[in-house]
Amino acid sequence: MSDHRRQAASPGREDSTEVPVVDSDGDSAAEHKEWLKEMRGWLIVLATLAASVTYQAGLNPPGGFWQDDKDSKHVPGNPVLHDGKFVKRYLTFYYFNATAFATSLVIIILLLNKRFYMSEARVAALTLTTMVDLMSLVGAYIAGSTRDMPNSIYIIVLTCFLFVCVVYMARVLPNLCFIVLFMAPPLFWLANKGWLPVPMRMKQRVERAKKREEEDAKKQSAEDKAKAGKTRCYCCSCGRAFKYDAEVETGHGAA
Repeated sequence: MSDHRRQAASPGREDSTEVPVVDSDGDSAAEHKEWLKEMRGWLIVLATLAASVTYQAGLNPPGGFWQDDKDSKHVPGNPVLHDGKFVKRYLTFYYFNATAFATSLVIIILLLNKRFYMSEARVAALTLTTMVDLMSLVGAYIAGSTRDMPNSIYIIVLTCFLFVCVVYMARVLPNLCFIVLFMAPPLFWLANKGWLPVPMRMKQRVERAKKREEEDAKKQSAEDKAKAGKTRCYCCSCGRAFKYDAEVETGHGAA
C-alpha cells in the first residue's frame, strides 16, 4: 500500500514543481500553464521586435556617418552626431539603444528554456526586463529624433500619459465588458455563440452573476418585483450588475 501511495503522490509533486503558483480564484493548473505560455509568446514577440529595431538603429544611427575627410574636424566612418554639437545626445542615444539591444537578446535567450517561464515570479522578472527594454527604446527615440529640449519633454509626457491610460483601461475594461454583457442579454447570447471576442472567464463571470440574480428573484415577493420594475434605470442596472458579481466580493473584479 505504501508503494502505491508514493506512486500516486509523485505526479502531484512534479506538477507542483512545473507550476508552483496557482491563481487564488481556483483556476486549474492547465489554465495557469496556458497563461504562462501565452505570456511567453508575447514577450518573445516584443523582444524580437526590439532587437530588430535596435540592431538597425545601431548600424545606421541618426544623421548617418561621415563619408569623406574634406573637413579635418571629422573622420570618415564616425557618426555625424558624435563629431558635431550634439555629442551628449549621441551618447544618450547610443547607451539607450545598446541597453535595449542587449536586454532583447537576453530575453530571447532566456525564453528558449522552457523551465525558465514555468513560474509567475520568473515571468514577472521577464516582464520587468521587457519594460526596461521598451523604456530604453523610448529614450533612444527621444535622443535620436529631435534636437530641441521642448520636443523631448513633449515625447516623455506623451509616453507617460499613454502608459497611464493603457494601465487604467486594462483595469476598467473588464468591468465595463461585464456590465454590458450583464445588461444586454442579446450581446451575451452572441458571446456564447462565439460571434463576439469575449474570453471564457468573462462568460463564466456573467453566468455566475445571472444565476445569483435568478436566485435572488425567486426569493422576492410579487410586490418587491413590481417596485423594482418601476424604479429600474440604467444606473440601477449597473449597480445591480456589481451586486451579483462574485468577483467584486472577492476583490478580483478590477483585475
